[in-house]
Amino acid sequence: MKKRIADSIRGSTQQNPFSDSQARNFSDTKLLNEFFPISNYWSLFNDQHEILLGTRGSGKTFLLKMMRYSMLKRIEDQRAKQLAEKKEFIALYVPMYLEFVTHLTSADSSEEKQIQLFQFAFNCLLAQSLLVELKEILSEEKDKMKWAKTNMNLALALNDSWFDDNSQNISDLFSLASKLRKLFYSFDVVTGDISTIPPVFKRQIGATLLAVKELIVEQLGFSEEPTWIVCIDEAEFLSEPLQRCINSVFRSDSKRIALKVATLPYYHRTLKTLDPNITVSAGNDFSYRVVDMKYDDVDFTNLTNSLVSNRMKTRFDSTLEIEKLEDFLGVYGEDAQIDYYREEVGDDAATYDTILNNIISELSDKRKKSVDNYPNPRKTVYDKFAPIFYVRYMYRLSRKGNTKPGWYAGSQMIRKIAQGNPRAFVQIMNRLFEKARTSELTPKAQHGVIIDYVKAFCESTQALESNGPTMYRELNRIAETLHEHVHGQRIRSTGCNFVLNFDCEESFVYAKKWLQQAAAYSRIIVDEDALINGITRKTVFLLANTYAAKYWLPMRSDASPKNICIRNNKVETYTVKMPPNKEPPHEQLSFFKGDTK
Repeated sequence: MKKRIADSIRGSTQQNPFSDSQARNFSDTKLLNEFFPISNYWSLFNDQHEILLGTRGSGKTFLLKMMRYSMLKRIEDQRAKQLAEKKEFIALYVPMYLEFVTHLTSADSSEEKQIQLFQFAFNCLLAQSLLVELKEILSEEKDKMKWAKTNMNLALALNDSWFDDNSQNISDLFSLASKLRKLFYSFDVVTGDISTIPPVFKRQIGATLLAVKELIVEQLGFSEEPTWIVCIDEAEFLSEPLQRCINSVFRSDSKRIALKVATLPYYHRTLKTLDPNITVSAGNDFSYRVVDMKYDDVDFTNLTNSLVSNRMKTRFDSTLEIEKLEDFLGVYGEDAQIDYYREEVGDDAATYDTILNNIISELSDKRKKSVDNYPNPRKTVYDKFAPIFYVRYMYRLSRKGNTKPGWYAGSQMIRKIAQGNPRAFVQIMNRLFEKARTSELTPKAQHGVIIDYVKAFCESTQALESNGPTMYRELNRIAETLHEHVHGQRIRSTGCNFVLNFDCEESFVYAKKWLQQAAAYSRIIVDEDALINGITRKTVFLLANTYAAKYWLPMRSDASPKNICIRNNKVETYTVKMPPNKEPPHEQLSFFKGDTK
């Protein structure tokens, strides 16, 4: 086996390069150093309104911040250089962080006033973001006299469009930015008189850009007007009335302004606009775009390799020859499940024939009799049951005293546990780096780190706002049910997928609340249709791989989903009832009321 880069960490007292995972607080320089342009990034440069749906930590903030012209022009990629040179798209970034929204809505004011305050604040932030990008465009002017003249003339023109006062204190874009900051921060949302705010800031969101975009084109000498992309981040913090402000832009003639609105799945709660008689519709007024990556996507593999290489070289040792995650962890064989199984049991016990015979020995008597008639046992027995066999074996091994198998280990497994989520990946790497300080990062050591991580992740579910305790209890119940099905006496085709049946509408409404939040916070996985159009009674769910690891479930969704029946609103009153001495039809499970006999 090739030497692990992780071995060079032993005894190090340097700062952990993976200690920070929240891109919201990154400087522009740090963002640029870490950014890897996935395929979704380039396709965002279009003239359509879009709502970007992504779970927490999926990289929405990274994508939107890096769309800004000031960042785009600094990306070392030919596609970025072409976009920057043509100036067909100029993106502005407006975050809806929690403090911002709470500041506006915590006051005891009417819905109408909250909308007015939001429009004012949004238009201030949009104007500030616009000035940042204009200064970046102006910086490209090599003639200092022309730069100074354009800077002053542009600042005066913008001031005249936004304010109804004299402009004697405005000499450049910097002084105008200072004036905007004063307007924003000096207004008291509780006692302030909103009638004193300049009219353009009180109109629909985007008004400060609409009012000046033509004069900007003229002042800067653009051959044609670009599409102005307004990136609205963390829109999940917006209440329904404030979301109507965004929908109103979707429905109106936005005049070459395209909104890119990032939010958690199911947090775009309304299709209403500020006009009670008008609504918006997906596909006509805007489009949904899911930005979550799958763990085996090429984008996620390239992104994680880039993260590991960049952080290890820039924050730990610039001389390291590390280009990918495999260099850090080391690789056994082809980094497949069989390789880690072989490492644990030895070569003789990991041959095809031995594993096939072991699988057959754990089948039900009925299936054992049918094996000889299977035309392709490799496909129908080995490929079908080997992942389940491995998990069953490793779980039994882990139950023997203090034995710790080296199962949840290796690059493929790390990416699986992260489930395509960059933030989760960095958090796992943080733990692996800390472990490497004190011991060799063998498969057993990696396994221990992963087990600790998934336990902490699952435990943190109960601390999530609103439905956390309910979600925690019910996901544990479902996971335990699937665990019993996987680790029963006989091996059966099974995975992490399940469906829920409801005996009444109240039960479905009850469950839908925590199921949607569980999907938004990466506790369960649903397909793109369910993310966009909502969870229904027919939705097939997949337990996240974090839960699969904690409960020793095979990380697969190709088996028939297990059928779990909810007969009232409290799942904790249920136990699992199995028909005696035989497997249930289609290998399905049900929850029945606890006093069944």
